[in-house]
Amino acid sequence: MKKFKLQSVLFVVALLMNIVVAKAQGRYEVRLVPGAFNCAEDSVTMCLEIRATSADSAFVMGNANFILIYPTSQLNNPVFRSRGAFSGGTYSLLGMTKTAGTPNSALSINVVNNGVNGEGTTVDPNWKTIACLAFSTTGNTNKCYSLTISASNPTTVVTMAYPDPADPQNNISLTKQVSQGTLTSISNQCPAPPIATLSGGGTIATGGSSTLTVTSQNSVLPAIVALSGGVSVTLTQQEPTKTVTVTPTNTTTYTIQSVTGDCGAGTGQGTATVTIQNCTNVQCIPVTFRIIK
Repeated sequence: MKKFKLQSVLFVVALLMNIVVAKAQGRYEVRLVPGAFNCAEDSVTMCLEIRATSADSAFVMGNANFILIYPTSQLNNPVFRSRGAFSGGTYSLLGMTKTAGTPNSALSINVVNNGVNGEGTTVDPNWKTIACLAFSTTGNTNKCYSLTISASNPTTVVTMAYPDPADPQNNISLTKQVSQGTLTSISNQCPAPPIATLSGGGTIATGGSSTLTVTSQNSVLPAIVALSGGVSVTLTQQEPTKTVTVTPTNTTTYTIQSVTGDCGAGTGQGTATVTIQNCTNVQCIPVTFRIIK
């Protein structure tokens, strides 16, 4: 009997330790995923996602408020680009509450579960999109920004939905707050500069032509690439590689003078040398002959 009691006590202690560890780790992770910059329209996008930390931590999403803090000197006028897994059906249309401030403003993305008997969408270990947002970057000269998921003042709150055990008709859902999760924000995200490379060239005869090739290396487009000699090409999503025909009168090495995208200056790599073969017909054209005795 004593041995059984000791084993029972150890089991309870181990169970309590597991509960404490699980609470310390949190049952969920929330992250902001940077999207695309559109510097021509002064806007930037990003998505907010959630998942459970493990299969054992999965829960049905109840009501939730995801609080995002952003510097008003960098971002403004947030709008939904799309709503994700917790909008429509069991849930009300995903809402957004904005609170303007200086130097920071805040917005709350609001999830409301209208389901009964604990119905709703399960937060499992696979990332689920809560919402994708677009912000204006008007007035932000370098387009870099930071966006924080708030853990306090105000607090991001996530609840789980479960059926009311006291309701015989099973038409009521209750919610309770889930232990604080891991929050991953965006810090000093900046637009990538366009990168272009130059290749080609070769040896040609006097008066001949050679082909140079200009290629985008990181698909940050459109990009205007200026080459030495006054040649310029525009790379686009439809044409990330373009060729240029040159006809130099002397041996010439072409370089990239500048690369410019919607978000500012980029970098160029590579050179292309066109070598002129100066020769007379006698020197350049092989002659076949026989000596007749």
